[in-house]
Formats: sequence, C-alpha cells, structure tokens
Amino acid sequence: MAVRISSRIFPSMDRDGAVVIAASALRSLDYGFLSVFLGVYLSILDFSVLQAGLVFSAIMGGGTLSNAIASWRGDTIGRKRMLLVMAVLMGVGGLLYPFASNVTGLVLISLIAMTTSTGGDRTAFLSLDMSILAQAVEPRSRTAAFSWYNIIGRLTKALGSLVIAVPAVLQAWFGIGELDSFKMMFWAYAGVAFSGVGVYWLLTPMAERKKMAASDVQRTMPRETRSMMIRLTALFSMDALGGGFMVNAFISFWFTSRFGVSLESIALIFFAGQILNSVSLALATPLAGRIGLIATMASTQVISNSFMIFMALTGNYWLAVGFFMLRELSNEMDVPTRQSYSMAIVPPEARTATAGMTNLGRTFAQTISPALAGVVAQATFIGAPMITGALIKLAYNAALYMTFRTVKAPEEEAVSELQTRQTDPR
Repeated sequence: MAVRISSRIFPSMDRDGAVVIAASALRSLDYGFLSVFLGVYLSILDFSVLQAGLVFSAIMGGGTLSNAIASWRGDTIGRKRMLLVMAVLMGVGGLLYPFASNVTGLVLISLIAMTTSTGGDRTAFLSLDMSILAQAVEPRSRTAAFSWYNIIGRLTKALGSLVIAVPAVLQAWFGIGELDSFKMMFWAYAGVAFSGVGVYWLLTPMAERKKMAASDVQRTMPRETRSMMIRLTALFSMDALGGGFMVNAFISFWFTSRFGVSLESIALIFFAGQILNSVSLALATPLAGRIGLIATMASTQVISNSFMIFMALTGNYWLAVGFFMLRELSNEMDVPTRQSYSMAIVPPEARTATAGMTNLGRTFAQTISPALAGVVAQATFIGAPMITGALIKLAYNAALYMTFRTVKAPEEEAVSELQTRQTDPR
C-alpha cells in the first residue's frame, strides 16, 4: 500500500520526462520574472493601458503561431528539433527587448519571443512537453507527473518573481538609472533562456512519435477523437479568453496604478502568490483522486474566480492582497488535471495534435483578450477587465462540467468498474 501511494505521489519516469521537467523549470524562472516585470517596465515607459494590452496580445500571438505549427506539423518536424528552435527564439527575444522602447518594436519582438505575459506557458513548449511527459509515465501516475511538472515550474517561477526587485538594488548600490537597470535584466533573462537549449538537447529518440503514412494517421484519428479535440479546444479557449483579461502582467499593472505599490512590494506579492500556487498544484492529485478530474477542474475554478471578482471590487490595498492570495491558493488545481485529462481521453498517437489544438485555442483566445482588457479598462474602470474575465471563466466552468461530467479518464473508468463489481456480487 505504501509503495503504491508513494508511486502515485512521486511517479517514476524515463529520462525524457525528467528532461522536460528540468527545461520547464528553467523556462518558468524566466516566465515568473517577465510576466510581472514586463507590466512594471511598460508602466515606466509611460505606456497606456491600451498600448500595454497590444504588447501582451503580441506575446500571445507568437504562442498561437507556435501551437499551430506544433498541432499540424509538430511530430513531422520532430519534437526535439522544434523545442530547440523555440528555446533559441526565446533567448533572442530577451536580447532584443532592451533595444525597443516603442509599441511597434515591442510588438514585433513579442511575436517571436516565445515568452509569456500571463505567467503560464501558452506556447508550443507546453504542447510538446505534454506529449512527451504523458508517454514517460504509467497512466495511473500521469496526473501526479503533471502535478510535479507544474509544481517545480511554479517554485522556480516564484523565484523569478522575486528577481524583479533586482533593478532597485542596482539603482541603490551602483547608481544605475531606473530605465537602464530594467533593460539590463533582459540580458539575464536571455542567458537563462539559452540554457534551455542545452537541456532539451538531452532528449532521446524515444521522445518522438513514430512517423506514419498519411493513410495510417487518418485511421488513427477517428471521428470520435476529432470531436473530442474540437470540444476540448472550444471550452479551453473560452477559459483562456477569460484568463487573458487578468494576466499577471495586467495584475501587476493594476496594483501599481491602483495603489501605487512599490517594485519591492510587487515582487513579494507575486512571490507569495507563486508559493500558494505550488500548494494548489500539490492538492490537485489527491483531490482529483477523490472527486475526479472534471469535478476538480470545475469546482476549484468557481472558488478562484469568485475571489478575483472580490479583489477587483475592493478599494482597500490589504483586502486586495488577501483576495489575491486566496485566489492563488485555489487557482492552479485545474492545471495538471486539465493536462492529464486531455492526454488521457484521446489515443496516444493523437496527443501531440490534441495538446497543440487545445493550446492553440487557448493562445488564440488570449491573443485578443489583453487588448480587449485595455479597451474595457479605458471605457469603464481599471478593475473591470478582471471582473469580465472571471465571469467568462465561471461560464466556462459550468459548460465544462455539463459537457464532460460523464467522460472519464481510463484509470477512473477502471476504478468505477472495480467499485461496481465489489458492490454487485453478480
């Protein structure tokens, strides 16, 4: 019993699984930094809410393009090859950012930078990692593996959010100007991004899917699977559309504009939030084991988005911080469960396409929502985008549960059948 429980919590995996987790951890260090740092940086450049939204949307646009390529040609190009190219582009983006100070330049760089404005990964990095990790573990350990993939990434992301306090240290100790100190941070970001190239280089040929003839691909993608992919993509896109109204970069922009929060305080707030995200991720596997993957995804997001609405409505700084922390504690339990579920209910040969399609839908939705958030904020008040996003996500939760409540992952079906046999002696 103890061995079985331990294997569920700490799943054994092959080398490729360890590689994608390590690469994700490095990437998350950068993402945790840039998703918060970029909002503050654009505020220093005196960007309007609308201009900031355009930059955030361009970042999502680049992620959308990468997922389109991964979905349609990822296995043909090669998972390892595509991951290496994207890691190089991420580093190049970091090198180019300091040389742009206007909207046009930042938008163009953001389109190829393979980065994030949400704090979460919306690029084909995630799609290809999901395909590799799902085949690196046993089915019964899949959700736990995705939990660890996200927990480790979240912890390094928390460290990344602390790094945004470094410019203040550079200014105080070395007398470097505010804008120059911010631009220097992009060089460190680029160095971490380029290190991902070396990690992904360690992937083995087993990380790839065996190439098949077009006729074989058609036979392995039955109508039921395509229907499942379309429904998942539509629902996950709705979820991402709502999430795009309250990306981390926008929340940091909101804290700075609404309460005049210092850079050091922003760093501490998001560091604490990332730690609570890690706790949330750790709770996902045991909760899903009790109530199921779909119920976990839907119920925890109802709680999380309710807290986001309370945060946007409050005019008190400490209440806002408190609601933000409660939101972060409940917000991530749907992440590993969503990844595990989407990989479980389709055949193994359809996983790259499914991951690519669902993430493509998510990134496409979040390409337009940050810009819409800027329009909503300028037309109403600065907290309105977060309320709008939360309401969209609440509608998604209801639609997800109603659509997939009877569709279980294979391991959940096996448990249900076993329980039925135990209760029915016939």
